[in-house]
Amino acid sequence: MKKIILSSVLFLSQLAAAQTLVWGNTFDTPADLQGWTFHDLNGNNNGWLQGANIYHNGTSLTYGSAGVLRHSTNLVPTGSAAGFGTEDDWIISPQIDLTSASGTITLTSSIGRQRASHLIVGRDLYIYVSTPQKEVPVLADFKALAVDGAGNYLQSPYKIQVGSSTNPFPADLTQFVENLVDLSAFAGKKIYIGMWANRNASGNNIMNINIDEMAIYAASNTLSTKDVKKKENLTKIAENPVKEYLQLQLNPAFKENKTTVHLYNAAGQKVLTTQYSKLINTAGLSEGVYIAEITDGKITERLNFIKK
Repeated sequence: MKKIILSSVLFLSQLAAAQTLVWGNTFDTPADLQGWTFHDLNGNNNGWLQGANIYHNGTSLTYGSAGVLRHSTNLVPTGSAAGFGTEDDWIISPQIDLTSASGTITLTSSIGRQRASHLIVGRDLYIYVSTPQKEVPVLADFKALAVDGAGNYLQSPYKIQVGSSTNPFPADLTQFVENLVDLSAFAGKKIYIGMWANRNASGNNIMNINIDEMAIYAASNTLSTKDVKKKENLTKIAENPVKEYLQLQLNPAFKENKTTVHLYNAAGQKVLTTQYSKLINTAGLSEGVYIAEITDGKITERLNFIKK
C-alpha cells in the first residue's frame, strides 16, 4: 500500500521537479470522507464508500488491508447489488483551493483493481470551478458536465486511469499503481472534483475501483506579493514533524497580538483556530499532514507540517 509521503516537498517518481503538497486524502478512515457528498441516484444502496480495499483472491471477493475510496458493483464478501446494470452514483469532493498554486499542478492517485480481468481501471474526473456567482456547486452542475442536453454521455478531458501498456497493473491485486493528471489549467482557482459511476461502456468509467489515495502537488504554492514583501523573514516551524505542540517562529512583520493561526487537514477542512502563541497544542490532532495558515489581517502565510 502506497501512502502520501508526509513532507512539504515530494519528488514524484514520474516528475522531473520537486512539488509542494497542496491537498490530499489517504482515505484511511471514514472521517477522511468528511465534507465529501454522495449520491446514489438509482437507489440500490450501492455506491462510493470508504473501507478496506476488495479484490478477488481466486475464489471469491475478499477484503484487503488498505483504507481506500472504492466503488464496486459487487457486495462483499459475496453477492451483487440489484440494479447494478444501471448504476448512477456520484461522489463529490470538498472544495480544493488552488488559488496560491501555480506552475505545473499534478493530481496523483494510487489505483488498484478488484479482479484480474480488469486490465484497465479508471474514472472520468468532472471538475467544477467556483465563481463569485456560484461558489459551491450542486449535483446538477456536475450532471451538466457529464451529460449534454440530449442525454448523451460527455467524456471529461481529465481522467485517472491505470492498466495501459505504459502503466500496467502488477499481478498482485493487493498492490496499487500511481497515475498522474495535469491540472495546471486550474491554477489560481477553487475547484471541486466529481466522479461518476454510471456503468457506461464508453470512456474510462470502469467499475470496481480501489483508490488508495489522492493528492495534488504544485510546482509553486506561494503567497501573492501583496501578502508578503520580499526580503522579510517568513514564519518558520521550529520542529517538523510536530508531536504535542506546534512551535512557530513568527515572521517579525506580523503583529503578534493580532495574529491568528488556522490549522487545516489534508482534505482542506479547518480543524483548529487559535490566537498565535509560540506553542500551539496539537495533541488532539490525528497523525497526518496539515497546513498552518498564519494571518494578522494584512499578511497571510501558509506552511505545511506533519503531525506525528
